[in-house]
Amino acid sequence: MSIVSQLVERPERALWALISAQLAFWTLAPAFSHTAPPLDVVEMYAWGREGVVATFKHPNLPGLVLEGVRRITGIAGWPAYLVSQIFICITFWAVFALGRDMLGAPRALAGVLMLTGVYFFSWTTPEFNHNVAQMPLWALVTLFLWRAGTQGGALNWALLGLFAGLSLWAKYSSAMLLAPAALWLLWDADARKRLFTFGPWLALLVFAGVAAPQAVWLVDNDFQPFSYAARRSGDGGPLAALEFLLTEIANHLPLIILIAAAGFFGKPASDTPERPSPRALRFLLLLGLGPLALTILAGVFGAGLRASWGMPMFNLSGLIIVALLSNKFSVARLGRLAWGAAILIVTVSGLYFAHMRYGARFTDDPLRGNWPQANMSRALQDAWAEETGGAPLRIVAGDIWTAGLLGMSDPNPPSVLINDDLSISPWITQDQLTRDGALYVWVENPDDTREADGRVTLRYPLFPDAPPLRINYRVAPPAP
Repeated sequence: MSIVSQLVERPERALWALISAQLAFWTLAPAFSHTAPPLDVVEMYAWGREGVVATFKHPNLPGLVLEGVRRITGIAGWPAYLVSQIFICITFWAVFALGRDMLGAPRALAGVLMLTGVYFFSWTTPEFNHNVAQMPLWALVTLFLWRAGTQGGALNWALLGLFAGLSLWAKYSSAMLLAPAALWLLWDADARKRLFTFGPWLALLVFAGVAAPQAVWLVDNDFQPFSYAARRSGDGGPLAALEFLLTEIANHLPLIILIAAAGFFGKPASDTPERPSPRALRFLLLLGLGPLALTILAGVFGAGLRASWGMPMFNLSGLIIVALLSNKFSVARLGRLAWGAAILIVTVSGLYFAHMRYGARFTDDPLRGNWPQANMSRALQDAWAEETGGAPLRIVAGDIWTAGLLGMSDPNPPSVLINDDLSISPWITQDQLTRDGALYVWVENPDDTREADGRVTLRYPLFPDAPPLRINYRVAPPAP
């Protein structure tokens, strides 16, 4: 009997094997191929060190998580890849727990294995950001909504309120999940009866307590993130909404290939399959497709959409397929599914490593992840020290990527004045800027007319023959 066969006979062990593989391969692939973290990771570190509830873009849960890990480990960079995979693995666990409650452990395992074929569970996961942070929280909301609505219990209701509130700390678009969740409580007859018990009010109380700081911040800051989202999303309309839908379908193509290779499009495996209850199927369809439907509807009526916003919406894709194809399930097909998932994790993470580690040899155009973060930080800090006589560098000004890389790994990283704009960097005041001075940095550009005090020229560590990176800087010295 093969190792995979032994595992699928013990679904819980197979789940932990999957989690271990995801954690190992998708942490190591970026850790050994990046010389600078992804853009969003740099941004999360810059926000996290300021300890703010939210920023002009988003709530700050991901930043606070990374800052907490940085303070514990003393390291910024590769721990972000591990944190991201921990969030993905919590998602796997929550989806499995929900599937086990509804469909039994073997089918729950199948639903989780299928997620390895969804684009958002692989290539995008090294970049820890708000979309990744939403994924386990959406899965946990779904799990405890089902348990609260079917089993009751104060703990289930309290956890539902907790994770629903935390989902808004991850990203405000979590409302796209909370709306179908509330609808299910009103629609499902059995869950509706529970609304007259203490549990739902406990959930509401916990939710309000957790979400309140976000509500206060939004009111105090003129709902800045919503203006940012409107500017960034572009134009909407029916065609844009259709493009969004087609892109999300394309992101499921590896999943379709995976289930086809496992035989789920073949003949029924049983004449008397174990079908999910109609109630469970309605729940999966509403919570699995409801957020997508609401997002597309918003797009049709003019809201601009970005494909990455779909990242937390597809936690239930595998369970929905298993529920709809319940007569195609068999232990043999589950085994093939496990082999396929293992191959996908190893292959796709390997391709990611090769893309980051060797890709620029063919394009002569290094990616952001290939930037010489350590050398760049050292060179610019040396320039600041020389210009200021060794004054501490407390503020770096510029775009979030270039400025955010500077000093990121220091024990006490400098604050970032994002885009030289105090209005979107409220952790810095004009008095602080005058007192502490700032190092202004930007990538050399022939069209940029700003006067520089100097320039550092850097080679890419992995691609020394590529055109060098040139960073201009200007020193605004501290007040005497």
